[in-house]
Amino acid sequence: MDQATRQLVRDGDALLSMIQSDLTGLTQERADKDRTTSCGTGQAQRYFLAKGNFADPARQDPLSRIGLLKGKLETMGYREVVDELDLGEDELGVTVLVNDQASLTFVLLGRLSEAPNLVITGKTECYARNG
Repeated sequence: MDQATRQLVRDGDALLSMIQSDLTGLTQERADKDRTTSCGTGQAQRYFLAKGNFADPARQDPLSRIGLLKGKLETMGYREVVDELDLGEDELGVTVLVNDQASLTFVLLGRLSEAPNLVITGKTECYARNG
């Protein structure tokens, strides 16, 4: 889990560095605690979460930003498994990418009319809980 957590934080930070200066009200969790929400008994996973708003969503276009972030993840070895075309929603952009080798998943969400405009969620697979 330690190695996967380090890569999760590194990859999440790489995404955030591309857009952080454009976001206001940014909140983050950088895989610093175990979560058990979708794991079996005795297992845990780690999350990278970042949420924020663009000062001018119409001009900064959260949906286009999702595409840029998706491209970055693809260059880092991730593959897309779900995209916004699966949703058919005009003001919402969502893509899900996985890194099979590292067993990491990122969900990228951008929306025009609702806050937060941008949500980045990354997670490890479930591992045996430490301690």
